[in-house]
Amino acid sequence: MDDIQFSTANVRIRTYESRLLTQNTLDRMLAASEAEDAYSILQETTYGDFIEDDNEVRDFEEVLIAEKKRTFDLVYSITPVKSIVDLIALQYDYQNLKVLVKQEYTQEDFSEFLVPMGTTPLSTLKNLVNLRQSKQVDPIMNQCIQAVFQYMEDYEEIQAVDIIFDNYYWDHMIKLSRSENDTNIERLIQRNIDVFNITTILRSYLMGQKQGFINAVLQKGGTLSPKEMVDEINVSLENFMSYMEETNYMDLLVDSYDQIMEEKKLTQLDLNRDNFLMRRLKEEKMVPFGPQAILGYLFAKEVEVRNLRMILVGKINKIPEETLRSRVRESYV
Repeated sequence: MDDIQFSTANVRIRTYESRLLTQNTLDRMLAASEAEDAYSILQETTYGDFIEDDNEVRDFEEVLIAEKKRTFDLVYSITPVKSIVDLIALQYDYQNLKVLVKQEYTQEDFSEFLVPMGTTPLSTLKNLVNLRQSKQVDPIMNQCIQAVFQYMEDYEEIQAVDIIFDNYYWDHMIKLSRSENDTNIERLIQRNIDVFNITTILRSYLMGQKQGFINAVLQKGGTLSPKEMVDEINVSLENFMSYMEETNYMDLLVDSYDQIMEEKKLTQLDLNRDNFLMRRLKEEKMVPFGPQAILGYLFAKEVEVRNLRMILVGKINKIPEETLRSRVRESYV
């Protein structure tokens, strides 16, 4: 990949970064006494373009989705390599496929859970689910849908299809990353897989899942060996944590170590996961050439939306400010 071709796009990205919400804006929303007050503060930002005068605070999800879609549309319009944005947008294809398949299986209307983002038009995904195959999607996506429907036919249930979707999603992601022939992108995807495996194995262990289940949900393609991690946690949680101390991911676990070991909870780890990935992207965002700035900006927008959703849900449900503040992810700016 020619990194120089991103120079113009990266200049534009710096402008978009300046529109990301600052910690001061999040602090004002956190300090708001009522959900409506927090929503009024949000209206002062770029999200206000999607807030009508008669909107209620409980309509916030539509606003967040609209702003996220605008972000993807903008970045797609400036990137010289569309597949770079696809690396972030791909998750929404598989999210929509999950919804469409469950809708097909239950014959219930889940359309409110579909999102207008992704690498593939929603109409194409609907045809894929209806026909079980499509020439307009990657072969991996065809294989995924066929495997999902085969499972449902064999077992007459839908509970485990998320595992199938996730496995194919990561296979698809790895294929995309390798097609770019860029070591920075491959390293980023490997890091994401490692973090996914770490959090997944701990969550599965604390839920009492058996080894067969854990083996099924862990993904290949990272730098850490899934087999070694399973072997260590099968001995004990202490062994697994000691194993992690010898990897590059101890920073991910250090602040949540006590909660994991004593309370057997992952609340802090979920927060640390996003902060860990954010810090790594912030370290790379100032590279003048290459796709790192685009990927960093898109991830920053994902985290920003996650923070806003958490704050607004918390305010609606009267959750104390300090509790909400402890759950806010780090800002990119």
